[in-house]
Amino acid sequence: MGSMVKRLLVTTLLLASSAAFASPRTVFVQLFEWPWKDIARECEVYLGPAGFSAVQVSPPHEHIHFNNSWWERYQVVSYKLESRSGTEAEFADMVRRCQNAGVDVYADAVLNHMTGIPGGTGSGGTSFTHYNYPGLYSYNDFHHCNRNGNDNIVNYSDLYELQNCELVDLADLATESPYVQQKMADYLNHLLDLGVNGFRLDAAKHIPAKDLAAITSRLKRSAYIYQEIIYDPSGPVKYSDYTYVGDVTAYDYPNRLGGSIKGKHLSSLMNMGQGYPASDDSIVFVTNHDLERTGDGSILRYNSADQNIYRLAQIFMLAYPYGYPQVYSGFSFTNYDEGPPVGTDLRTLGILDNNSRCSEPWTCEHRLPEVAAMVDFRNATDKAFYISNWWTNNSDLLSFSRGNLGFIVLNFSDRSVTQTFQTGLPKGSYCNLTGPSYVRGAKTCSDLSYTVDNYGWASVTLAPYSSLVLVNRTPSKKSK
Repeated sequence: MGSMVKRLLVTTLLLASSAAFASPRTVFVQLFEWPWKDIARECEVYLGPAGFSAVQVSPPHEHIHFNNSWWERYQVVSYKLESRSGTEAEFADMVRRCQNAGVDVYADAVLNHMTGIPGGTGSGGTSFTHYNYPGLYSYNDFHHCNRNGNDNIVNYSDLYELQNCELVDLADLATESPYVQQKMADYLNHLLDLGVNGFRLDAAKHIPAKDLAAITSRLKRSAYIYQEIIYDPSGPVKYSDYTYVGDVTAYDYPNRLGGSIKGKHLSSLMNMGQGYPASDDSIVFVTNHDLERTGDGSILRYNSADQNIYRLAQIFMLAYPYGYPQVYSGFSFTNYDEGPPVGTDLRTLGILDNNSRCSEPWTCEHRLPEVAAMVDFRNATDKAFYISNWWTNNSDLLSFSRGNLGFIVLNFSDRSVTQTFQTGLPKGSYCNLTGPSYVRGAKTCSDLSYTVDNYGWASVTLAPYSSLVLVNRTPSKKSK
């Protein structure tokens, strides 16, 4: 389906679940590995009041138990909703409570494969072997590409291998099979019955787009679809191959964003959407659960020396008018495989205490004060989805306006800066949404300390690694 249809579909879903919430909701969050009970509470105490559109949750299906690695969630044992995040009843309760808070739920859906181990018993008690999942799939429901001695993908530039061989030994489902397609659709439809609003399709480039189209055509009602495309410009798969099925992850966006900031060539950020899919087709992010572990040196990470510029990069992403932004929130780890903390029952331990505060090792970076402020900014400037008054020193300072609705300045340097900027805003006194006086719940500031003159200019002093974010709360008819 075309991007216009998809945009209408997203709008329909957001209006359906958030009818009581008048403001636009234009940002979603990935709560990686969070338990269902904690996600439900987070929707109520933070995500809903802050104006998030949706939450992406980890795969809810039954998965392997191996060594408590994070990637166990991506090895499917059955489509029972019994995972280390909780039971089906807890999942259903989470979806209901999030929707009551005005927050849609997107489920991470693993359709490409089942498990990559010889066998065992899953998180829901199901016994399995590599190519035998009782009552679901057997040997003939999988691809057996007969290449490379072990059926694994070796040449990622070969489309046949990419979509018919095994991704690191994960049993590769024959997604062209009508039987397999229906089993997958049955699973997704069950999630829709529980109130899920959309799906992230994991490892989408390893499945032919026509197969994904056939699977999603079997859904019983509309759902927001976005596909993980880990893009390789020299590879055989293009973003455009998949955009008729749903949106795609603009996977090179975080590399360009981080590289431009670290390399101090901010002028290249002016055209961040250039060379990517259309804005209406794209999911953008600063990092995610894969990139924070495997990304190259240009990827920004919260738990690192990059934290200051990571936070500013997130402000840029949420202010810049391109794509559907996803804010990431995970947990601290010391090695690539490390999963979340679990109890003796192998269920993920709770995150929120009785006062809804986060506990370690959960980073909860989605709760950083500037995030709620920037969700507010993006929602408030939604009707001016373009840039004006772009300025940069071509190194570590930049500013731009969103029509006459909003204005930001970012200081990526380690020095204080005083300068006069053209804000594009009408004359008046404004508060800094990323300053200490911003009140999240009220979406107001008590300190109206920034004055814009008759011509839209404002004198600004910025501390090192800081930002100024202004919003026009009383836009003229021209901005509507």
